[in-house]
Amino acid sequence: MLLPIIHTLVSSPPPLGVTNNKEVALGLFFASKDICQMASAPFAGVLCSKFSPHVALISSILGLGIATFVFAEATTFWQLLLARGAQGAASAAVLCGGLSLIAETHPQQIRGSAMGMAQTGLAAGLLCGPLIGGLLFERLGRKNTFRFAAGMLLANAIGMIMLMGVGVGVAPVTSSKGEARGRNSVNTKDKENVSLAKSSKQLLRNFDILAVTLSTFVIHAVVGVIKPISQVVLDEEFGVTMVKRSFIISIATLAYFISAPISGVLSDRMPRSILVALSLFLMAASSVFFALRNLGLWAFYISIALLGIALGVQKSSSQSLLADLVDKHELGDYSMVYALSDVADSLGLIVGPLVGLGLSQIYGPSVGVVSIGMLCLLLTPVMLRIA
Repeated sequence: MLLPIIHTLVSSPPPLGVTNNKEVALGLFFASKDICQMASAPFAGVLCSKFSPHVALISSILGLGIATFVFAEATTFWQLLLARGAQGAASAAVLCGGLSLIAETHPQQIRGSAMGMAQTGLAAGLLCGPLIGGLLFERLGRKNTFRFAAGMLLANAIGMIMLMGVGVGVAPVTSSKGEARGRNSVNTKDKENVSLAKSSKQLLRNFDILAVTLSTFVIHAVVGVIKPISQVVLDEEFGVTMVKRSFIISIATLAYFISAPISGVLSDRMPRSILVALSLFLMAASSVFFALRNLGLWAFYISIALLGIALGVQKSSSQSLLADLVDKHELGDYSMVYALSDVADSLGLIVGPLVGLGLSQIYGPSVGVVSIGMLCLLLTPVMLRIA
């Protein structure tokens, strides 16, 4: 819901907004969330491992609520920036706790569908959030809008406590090998005794885990570079208005919303590594169509749609695949592998724009996008080798 509001906040009269270097302030505002999320992801993994996904998930929702309330009461730009960074830190625990909880409570046979459903919920929030946020901001103003949002997060946390509790127990599920899975499972007792440090080292030395994590990085690097360049391209090359630009960019979110549950179901019926490889190929194709936009706006539409599909397919299948690899190689809890994935996600959104925009300024907008897109293509055969 922040997307349509951020520019208005930054453009407000000081001290809440800024008068000089608004572009820098906006860039700093957007980057602060990803930087804090990346830095907090390992700590979120430790929190999940030492306590439980329940604790991480509920505490992070409460943290998001507090940070959102700060947006309502902030009086300076730096307070807004601090709240945005806190949202990023809390988001790391939301993702790590939520994905770990799904992995622990769903066996391999239906894990993909569960992950796809979770990604569909995320996409629905991305679709509806900006619209609802913009409408509330116009009618209620800044303070009441963010107070309302903070109240919803608090109600969400209370509802989660009532439904799940905050205990460390997770009901065991049965794996594809007939073994019980879960924190209270007798058959996983030896696995629980694996030290956190040893488990983390094993993750970082596992080729399959690193390959899937690298796919997350390059996918989000392409997203990170297309996101800002697309606004410039639509404005300067096609003369598209701000309202129409918003609708065009929403094509990606809609494609994500549709592809996530479908790919989740498919990942329960076919090798998940093939779907991750497919997502990399689709993202590479998206970068090619972006470069072909001189043929017409239709090529840009295809590029944006392919981007959303690739993101939905990659997220649903890769998150299930990571859990499968943890089971296969006996790497301990799921929390640290999802923390590693979250770091790759955030790092891609940070490095992608830095490298892509740098290349684009020197060689043109298409070069930066296609260069990173070709990394996706190079990684595709690597994913196909994962059994």
